[in-house]
Amino acid sequence: MTPFFVWFIEVYVSYYFLYLQIQSFVYKDKSRVMNNLRILLYVVVLSLAACHPGGTNVKQGLDKAAQLMGQDPDTASIILENIQINQMNEAQLAEYNLLCTQLNEDKNIAHTSDKQIRQAVSYFDQHGNELQKSKAYFYLACVESDLDQKKEAETHFKEAIKLAALTEKYDYVAKVCRRCSLYYQKYGHFDEALEMERKAYASQLMLNDQTGDTKIILSSALGVFGVMSLLLGLLWKKNKFVYSQLTTFKDEMLRKEAESDKLMLQCNYLEEKYQSLQQHIYESSPVVSKVRQIKERSVSPSKVVSFSEKDWSELLRLQEGVYGLVSKLKEISPKLTEEDLRVCAFLREGVQPTCFADLMKLTVETLTRRISRIKTEKLMLANSKESLEDIVKSLKEAGIVNYIMPYDFDWLLDKECSD
Repeated sequence: MTPFFVWFIEVYVSYYFLYLQIQSFVYKDKSRVMNNLRILLYVVVLSLAACHPGGTNVKQGLDKAAQLMGQDPDTASIILENIQINQMNEAQLAEYNLLCTQLNEDKNIAHTSDKQIRQAVSYFDQHGNELQKSKAYFYLACVESDLDQKKEAETHFKEAIKLAALTEKYDYVAKVCRRCSLYYQKYGHFDEALEMERKAYASQLMLNDQTGDTKIILSSALGVFGVMSLLLGLLWKKNKFVYSQLTTFKDEMLRKEAESDKLMLQCNYLEEKYQSLQQHIYESSPVVSKVRQIKERSVSPSKVVSFSEKDWSELLRLQEGVYGLVSKLKEISPKLTEEDLRVCAFLREGVQPTCFADLMKLTVETLTRRISRIKTEKLMLANSKESLEDIVKSLKEAGIVNYIMPYDFDWLLDKECSD
């Protein structure tokens, strides 16, 4: 019934009792007069209450909504919707805002504004007890979590847990810790979430010791299950991190491999260019030109071409740089002497013994026998049908050379400039 209808009925009843009071006065019935006056006073008080429902009805509505919040949130929601906000004082408004925020949180309705809960926090922070302060900070943290205010939410969750511990309401402490655990899981902080689950489980055990209720025992079992689930989640997170690191490592290896292939191609290109340059240096060397002059002269020359110790050393160095001649022969037979290497160097250029025997200060017959001994006794190739000249020419080229004397480039550049 509306307040106006109630007021109308009570006014009508008041006038009826007034009529009865006049009759009692007329007939001089004093006991009846006193009884009617008492009833009239009650009716007037009820009429005033019906006309001004702000005080008593608001408090009763808030108390009833708080009582039904955990058992029947839908009914609590209806009660809160029918309470007139403009008839509340500051304390009632703070309680109303706290209950509305709690209702949305319990019904898993996402919070979109923190205006209501901040009014409750502002009031209870000054005038509330530990439980009221804890609830205010707890639901403020829930709202901030939905609004992605990470640092503020974490700070207020910790403040709520601290205040809740002072109340010794272990069921409420467990609720706050579990909600805080969900907050940490939301942002992937599984170590902190596990710590909150442990606190929630400890609070359930404390509550079990106090009440011995079967529901609390079941809740404790669920708490253990929650801790185990969180441990599995933590292991899964670590495995996921390791897998992520492995994937990153594989990608890095592929990238390095691609870079290595690119560098290998560049090295091959530089090697080819370097070998070409080395070959050009070799072909343009004055010493090699002198050797080829000796190769092309007649068997009985009228003039002997001079060949100094420096020329011998330069020839061996160049053939080592381009063909790896010295190192490969030494690898086959360390017994080879300097004279043997000089013979092999001339044979590598195709110079016949008759053309350089005089340079070796030997007769042609003696040089021929020496060539035979180099093949059979030092290189141990007595069964080979190839000549020593063919064996020396068959040695693979050395590839990139580790050393080139600086003056090689100087005379090569001078030669190119003169050309």
